[in-house]
Amino acid sequence: MTPILSYTEWVKAAVAGETTAWNKLHSQFYPGMYVIALRICRSPELATDAVQDAFIKAYLQLAQLKDPQKFGGWLRQIVTRMSYRVIARYQKNVPLESLALEKETYWEDEINRQMEQHSAQHQLHSALAQLPDVLHKTLLLRYFSNYQAYEQIAAILAVPVGTVRSRLNEAKRKLEEAWEKHEDASNSNLLENEEWNDFYQTLYGEMHAQESSKIKFLHHVQHSQIRFTNGKKFSGGLVLEKMVEEDRQVGSWLQPVKVFSSGSLSVIEAQHFNSSEHPDHCPPASVAIISRDKGKASQVFIHPSEK
Repeated sequence: MTPILSYTEWVKAAVAGETTAWNKLHSQFYPGMYVIALRICRSPELATDAVQDAFIKAYLQLAQLKDPQKFGGWLRQIVTRMSYRVIARYQKNVPLESLALEKETYWEDEINRQMEQHSAQHQLHSALAQLPDVLHKTLLLRYFSNYQAYEQIAAILAVPVGTVRSRLNEAKRKLEEAWEKHEDASNSNLLENEEWNDFYQTLYGEMHAQESSKIKFLHHVQHSQIRFTNGKKFSGGLVLEKMVEEDRQVGSWLQPVKVFSSGSLSVIEAQHFNSSEHPDHCPPASVAIISRDKGKASQVFIHPSEK
């Protein structure tokens, strides 16, 4: 009876935002969850991937668990679902578009629901901000964007799929390490992230229609390196200014559909619109990843997408 009471109290403490309590839960349940995942995946690598994803999901959804004594069974269900998702993701004979993976956008839903009420989100964003740049970008795309498939991330970042997988595994390991180190974080990280979201949502969406927004955005990126998926690189914002002017001339424009910021990184997903006279001027959509240094864009990576 004692173990049940023990982890029940840990669950309650973790819901209240105590990182140490979550670390205890992670340490106690990880071995058993790994065994479950291994039985399903039949591969240590896939089992590790499934369990890591499951613990991150459980961490975000912990406040929804009504009965702390059911944590073990609840976690087993998450691990089981994640294990089958991992198998589907790795089956090369299954077309990507046919993988109807269960609620692929649960990360977005959970964060929006908990942002104002669950202190664990403060810790999550604080931990994300500590990740190396390449890991930070990869994790943002995988768990917070609409381009979550490994193949899509690989195309956006112009790296092999294997590199995406290794970066994600490394990022999740570092995130778990951060859970052990961080005390209760303030909401300053969340507030700063929201400010950058609003900044890009406004300027990125208005720079084709309002000259003042275009000038402000170009000033923000004027000392950055602009990179495209095809390998081309440009210094400063002149190439973006030229692109905007060309869009204006043919009646094309864009609209941000999703902006997510974390620390010094922001991901902007945009939908493009073309005039009937020039229907193919711009691709249907694009993803821009902006890295900042001291409040100014230091690198802008642009990936045109057919999505």
